[in-house]
Amino acid sequence: METGSSSSNFKLYDRLELLEYDDRLVVKSLESPDEGFSICRREGNISPLSEASSSGKPSKTSTIYGVAGTIRLLAGTYVLVITSRKEVGSFLGFPVYRAESMKFLACNEALRFSNSQEKRDEAYFMTLLKTVEATPGLYYSYETDITVNLQRRFKLMEGWTSKPLWKQADPRFVWNRHLLEELIEYKLDGFIIPILQGNILKLLLPHAF
Repeated sequence: METGSSSSNFKLYDRLELLEYDDRLVVKSLESPDEGFSICRREGNISPLSEASSSGKPSKTSTIYGVAGTIRLLAGTYVLVITSRKEVGSFLGFPVYRAESMKFLACNEALRFSNSQEKRDEAYFMTLLKTVEATPGLYYSYETDITVNLQRRFKLMEGWTSKPLWKQADPRFVWNRHLLEELIEYKLDGFIIPILQGNILKLLLPHAF
């Protein structure tokens, strides 16, 4: 996890490298390459980054801008990543971004052993995931919580902004709160992005549009 150099504000890793292997996905910070985690493509289990998990030659390497969470379906786990972003304004002097595109990555090798009905069910759930990928109006910041307005922030205890962003966020307004549960369980604080959807943003960023 990171903290900003000029203040005690918590800061998420904002540029990530995604390495895709046949048996695992690896996500690591481009700024701090020793920080990251891997996900088994067969069982969907999350593990801390290790020398073994990032060894070998990946089939694909790409830059992503955040992990929005994970979801477990019948045949395995799917990981939602932010593949492009746009800076749209600022809040309290910190940049705020809109997710321009997202993608679910499959960790569902068990699907090969599913029966025909399970495969049909999984195909149906995949159509729902495609809808999630296309959700409009999703905003986030790597350096400040945008779910709490200025009036409420003044009432927060000293040192509150040094806590991980997911702890600062009001869960009522976190679009991906259920998708973050596994990342929270594994204490991947530097990678956990609370995302806000839609109309509240215009109250926070009156000059952004």
